[in-house]
Amino acid sequence: ALIFVEKDYNWLIQNFISNGITRIAVPLFFLISGFLFVRAFVFGLADYKEKVAKRFKTLVIPYLFWTLFGLLFYFVMQSIPQSQGFFTKKLIVDYNFTEWLNAIFVQPIPYQLWFLKDLIVMVLISPLIVFAIKKLKILFLSVIFVFWILSQDAVFLTSEALLFFSGGIYLSLYKPESIAFKTSNSYRMFFVWLLILAFKTFLPIFVNNVFLESILLKVSILIGIVAFWWMLDGFVNRFIGNKLFLFGMTFSFFIYLFHEPLLTIIKKVLFVLLSVSSFTSFIIYLVAPLITILLCVFVGVILKSKINFIYRLATGNR
Repeated sequence: ALIFVEKDYNWLIQNFISNGITRIAVPLFFLISGFLFVRAFVFGLADYKEKVAKRFKTLVIPYLFWTLFGLLFYFVMQSIPQSQGFFTKKLIVDYNFTEWLNAIFVQPIPYQLWFLKDLIVMVLISPLIVFAIKKLKILFLSVIFVFWILSQDAVFLTSEALLFFSGGIYLSLYKPESIAFKTSNSYRMFFVWLLILAFKTFLPIFVNNVFLESILLKVSILIGIVAFWWMLDGFVNRFIGNKLFLFGMTFSFFIYLFHEPLLTIIKKVLFVLLSVSSFTSFIIYLVAPLITILLCVFVGVILKSKINFIYRLATGNR
């Protein structure tokens, strides 16, 4: 999330990174998930049951674990006078039944879990997606693409999830060789991606056009995914022998699950300690994620070594 005061160097850098470079991550994850989900043209009932059973352990259980953990954590923190001011949402104890359902299945307190929620929905409706792709092919993707461009989502499903998960399935069925595709143009594509992101970032300083910004962001996501996809093998090969990199990758899923609301708390504490200014906002923007990652890895190591069954439950045994 961005931490800024006004449209200065701090705002530009944070926008370029958080609302630019990092925005390819989730679509790319959905694309890869879809690609790996269906690896054969025949997708029968037995395949579906097997995949649902496996994803229940690796997706549903971690989702419920961390959703309930978030509710419990907020309840405890809201019950302590000294920490209550940091947790300004409605008191958990005052939730009605509808709000409980919403906090578990629609808008969990650890908001990053929306990705898991959408991935679970994708798995459940995967037979329909595969059927539509086989019958309509590019036409099906084109319709979803329009909804994505216009940012039209459903309550339990985002157009982004549906488009890129379906796109991954399409590539797996009809373009499986794309996973190994290489080109000498990858660095040029990377440069074009950064150029578009720079234009999108500076645009609001001169013109206030939210729709144009949104279109530029969507274009940059598409180009960024292609550039990153082409460069991924080289990136992995460069770091595959690095022990620190491999150690961090071991806890990547745990970091994703645990980093919120921890990151938000660290930001709030740092703002109390350092006050609010453009400079401190920028420093906190850089430092808070590093502190969060270190704490996540520390907690992950402790859980994995001391309470391993909890760690396996919380991460789906990943």
